[in-house]
Amino acid sequence: MTQERRQIIFTTVVVAVLFAAYETGKTVLFPQMGAFTSHLVTTIIVISIAAVTARYVIHQQAFVLREREMSNLRLREALTAAERSSNLLSSILASVAEGLVITDRDTQVLLVNDAARALLGIGQRSTDRLADISRDPQAHRAFASVLAAGEDAEARVESWTGNGDMRERRLLHLHAAPLRLGQDRVDGVVGAFIDITQLEQLERVRQEFLANVSHELRTPLASITAYVETLLNGAIDDTENSLRFLHTIERNAERMRDLVDDVSELSAIESGAVRIGPTRLPLRRVVAEVFNGLAHRGAKSGIHLRNQIDEDFFVTADSRRLEQILTNLIDNAIKFNLPGGEVCVSAAISDDERHQLIRVRDTGPGISPEHLPRIFERFYRVDKARSREAGGTGLGLAIVKHLARAHGGEAYVTSEPGSGCEFTIKLPVREATHPNQEKVMSGVPYTV
Repeated sequence: MTQERRQIIFTTVVVAVLFAAYETGKTVLFPQMGAFTSHLVTTIIVISIAAVTARYVIHQQAFVLREREMSNLRLREALTAAERSSNLLSSILASVAEGLVITDRDTQVLLVNDAARALLGIGQRSTDRLADISRDPQAHRAFASVLAAGEDAEARVESWTGNGDMRERRLLHLHAAPLRLGQDRVDGVVGAFIDITQLEQLERVRQEFLANVSHELRTPLASITAYVETLLNGAIDDTENSLRFLHTIERNAERMRDLVDDVSELSAIESGAVRIGPTRLPLRRVVAEVFNGLAHRGAKSGIHLRNQIDEDFFVTADSRRLEQILTNLIDNAIKFNLPGGEVCVSAAISDDERHQLIRVRDTGPGISPEHLPRIFERFYRVDKARSREAGGTGLGLAIVKHLARAHGGEAYVTSEPGSGCEFTIKLPVREATHPNQEKVMSGVPYTV
């Protein structure tokens, strides 16, 4: 029974009792009262009781209405606050980069944010159970462990995103934690998925880099050690052979020095310790200076060097770093060319007139298509035996790539087996800075 109904019944009973008391008192105290007088007095009493009752009822009704209005106002405020909290929670969940998946004790999915849908390749399909989120057993094992032990769990999860030939494998780190709505009971699991694909890739590159450096240093070092031991064991008295051994030691020492220099240079570029000061440079003159420095190498193999750049073609770049880029590219074009071949350097403006393109083309054997995507990786060699014989460290093209990006540009290669290679450096068209101004290079390592 509601409070209003109880008040109505109580008021009715009170009125009935009062009227009954009045009739009884009137009959007992005034037995000789005339009918007209009795009706008049009764009417006045009834009107008075009705007025008091009506006033009480109206007052109570107004109080109830005020309470109802206050209750409705508090309800609207609570709904507004709840909606605001819901929108805030939705905004937070949509903005975080980590994928969030929340399940109950029966692995029914309570919440999955957009980042999780992207990382796990779910798209917009229905996700009612954990099996709809991921089929990786490591993920299910982690969620089950949290529900069983009530403690955090970690797992490494694989997922595939994209469709058809564009499918991409991702590595995710899963941190699962218990969801407690009460004090003791574990009511579900909160799983956070973090994309570690790039970190794994960088770790692989780092490990390969260390392994390659060790291997590249070990080979000349072993040669130096062997020849030194031979000389110490008496071969030093053999003038003809000892001189040959010393030349071999010198050659391997130079190779180690070049490798250390290139590793130091690449590390400095990646760390952002190298600075560039872009100036307006006549490109034909820069190429001519590089040709002069490498002419003796080209002459040994009969390689003809051609400078096809116009006199009025200028680029905005760091003079020393641009010369370093061109030296690496032209030196490679000479090393891996055919006897009597040609190295040609040309330049042009891109179709959108926003970039300058510097091209270094050779007439060598070319590069197979499967090698092209990795040609700028550290220590990557198309022909390992020939590369070492030619004296390269395997870091020249990686340095070229980094220096091109440090200028805000890019480096890429096109080639067909038997038709030579063409390396292109793309630099943005921009105004030169003041000669005394320098710009710190970005130092962001490229991914492979």
